[in-house]
Amino acid sequence: MNIYLIARKIVQILALVLIMAVILYVIFRLMPGNPAELFLIGAKNRNESPLALHNLEVQLGLAGGKWNYQGFIKYMEDVLTLNFGYDYYRQTSVWQLIDRAIPYTLILIGTATVLSYIIGLPLGIVSIWTRGKRTEGTLVSSGLILNSIPYFILAIVLYLYFVAYYRLEPVRSVFPLSDLSHPSLANFLFVAGALTLPLATLAVIGAAGNLLTMRAAMVSVLGEDFILTARAKGVKESSIMFRHAARNAMIPVSTRMALDFATVASGAVITEIIYSIPGVGNLTYQAILTLDYPLAEGALFFLSLIVIFAYSLVDFIHAWLDPRITL
Repeated sequence: MNIYLIARKIVQILALVLIMAVILYVIFRLMPGNPAELFLIGAKNRNESPLALHNLEVQLGLAGGKWNYQGFIKYMEDVLTLNFGYDYYRQTSVWQLIDRAIPYTLILIGTATVLSYIIGLPLGIVSIWTRGKRTEGTLVSSGLILNSIPYFILAIVLYLYFVAYYRLEPVRSVFPLSDLSHPSLANFLFVAGALTLPLATLAVIGAAGNLLTMRAAMVSVLGEDFILTARAKGVKESSIMFRHAARNAMIPVSTRMALDFATVASGAVITEIIYSIPGVGNLTYQAILTLDYPLAEGALFFLSLIVIFAYSLVDFIHAWLDPRITL
């Protein structure tokens, strides 16, 4: 990878961020209501004067209506400087609210993605190792069934059985953020217990998809000439599976990483709502319900940044796995 290719990739990332910001601008301007009036109502200032309303519209870039050039310029300046204004109802900086929710979302998405690969990739290799046997049929059938289940269905089923019926898990999957800054065995066990069902919801479905992807990639790689050559030389089957086939199969599997991250991020939104996790997904849901424009824009912008970063990171992983691939 040279400096030119890295610079070109950075420019592509910035272009995606700008396009995503414009899409959010259009979507939220299509929503009903006047953001300035909603802000004054949220501030419990129902007797606002026309002058106060006008001044606030000027401050928010809405003096010429929702669709005006000055308002768009101000919006882009605010977004690119992460200045999303104030929440209508809490009268708190939007960034402060997102900052409090970020750790919950990142822990949920990151841990679930890692677990899905730790579980799914070895099972995909095992399914090939036991090809033609009952183990392969069981793994593939289970993977197909689990991969076809939507996140919210599995989340509701787990919630009903383990929370509502048997009371084995807490109703709210919340833990103090101080548990993260002061790691200990007790804090780890408490956080793990609180996130068991949300992580299971995301990791199980993700692992099923990774199992099927790894198996398909292994089937393709095992038919290559270099595998036949290795077998002709008398290389052990275990070495062929892990050192030759699995390593080369990771290239198509790594393509799925970005898709997985985006899918898990969308599934995390539903999971946070069902298990009452105070993450960015739950924050977005509450903001949309209350027509809280600044909070919804800020939360969706952050979730979009996560997905863009994941897709861009996969390109670097490809270049690292296979030098023939360029950015």
